[in-house]
Amino acid sequence: MPSSPASRRKRPPQPAPSVLPAPEARLYLPGSIVNTFATRPWASDVEQIPASVIDTGTFRFVRYVSYQAERFELNIYGDPQHPAGVEIGVYAGDESIKKEIRGLMEGFLQSADDRDLLHNLSLEQGKRTRNGLTFEITPPTAEDAYGAWWISIYDLEALDRARVSNADMKVVSEEASKEQREALLKKKRARKPSKSSRVYIEDNSLERGGDSSIRIYSEPQ
Repeated sequence: MPSSPASRRKRPPQPAPSVLPAPEARLYLPGSIVNTFATRPWASDVEQIPASVIDTGTFRFVRYVSYQAERFELNIYGDPQHPAGVEIGVYAGDESIKKEIRGLMEGFLQSADDRDLLHNLSLEQGKRTRNGLTFEITPPTAEDAYGAWWISIYDLEALDRARVSNADMKVVSEEASKEQREALLKKKRARKPSKSSRVYIEDNSLERGGDSSIRIYSEPQ
């Protein structure tokens, strides 16, 4: 029996699998992260500060933007519009502050499973990875913590893709100016600080020929 016109219709194409990196698919937009951070009472004086080049550890040679408010610091790694990781640190934070920061970071996650995993990490120290996304709590006594307590969410593969080569480092960073050095001295600690005095250049993008600004924070109205 000849097939009917309806039976000969092509099946609609299936949607392509998501190719978004784990952080982009599971974290809210970075602008929301920064502005949510700025709404906290202890972050009323939040400001963007120079991002010193990190030359060791998980975040080695990954460009980032950095914000500081009193004892708190927020870092967003990789392309700020498509971040490879985000972390918040606090100096001399008590148990209630740590719980508040963990709750804040949970709010950045779109998946309930991711939020549950982060919530169940020990506030003292812990590390778990789920479907490519790593959740880590680093105590202030750790070698790379420099006296601060840190909670981090990152995708190692995305960080690797975001790493800058030695040659390109000369394009995306520069020797810190006097003003930048003074700002860094005021900073209680640089995340895994490098021996270099270089800082990442703002408003510079290798991928888009320098047209994209990495200054994503604006004062809430």
